[in-house]
Amino acid sequence: MGYDDRRQEVADAAWRTIVREGLDRTSMRAIAQELGTSTGVVTHYFRDKDELTLFALERVFQKMLADIETAVAGQQGTDQLEQMVLATLPLRAADRPAWQIWIAFLGYAIGRDRLMKEHQKRYEFLQKMLVEQLTELQAARLLRADLDLVLESNGIIALVDGIGTGFVIDPHNFPADLQKHLICRHLQTLYIPRT
Repeated sequence: MGYDDRRQEVADAAWRTIVREGLDRTSMRAIAQELGTSTGVVTHYFRDKDELTLFALERVFQKMLADIETAVAGQQGTDQLEQMVLATLPLRAADRPAWQIWIAFLGYAIGRDRLMKEHQKRYEFLQKMLVEQLTELQAARLLRADLDLVLESNGIIALVDGIGTGFVIDPHNFPADLQKHLICRHLQTLYIPRT
């Protein structure tokens, strides 16, 4: 097994530990136990918990971007925007662990400037991606001309974060149909009414 494969195996063990125990109780020792090895093996691939946590977050983020790319393939106009946003939601039980990692990282990053900056970069990337999509829709006269697109992209991100957090806390209160309804209802307020 190569270095990258072994590093991924360590990250997978960290992922399982974080989802099961929470980030505050996840330690290098707990990850080593999950992997069935020594702490030295874990620290060979990741210097410390921050580096390992950031690697897990990046994995969540890259999966989300891949899900978005798949969801928008062949879509156009407002359908493309809706599919882009829906792809970020935890619509299936299998999506819950990624959201648990995302939320755990937020809490863990507080007071850790480097980690906060890393998370801010991801939010800025999402905001930019949404602004570009909204700009295209506005140019195509599918979106209201009076909208502040940065404000609207931030609103969409906040709505998705709220839904994802609600799902992690109480999945029964945020079934897939409700998640979709909340997003589509909000996006409808941005569109130019069809006559």
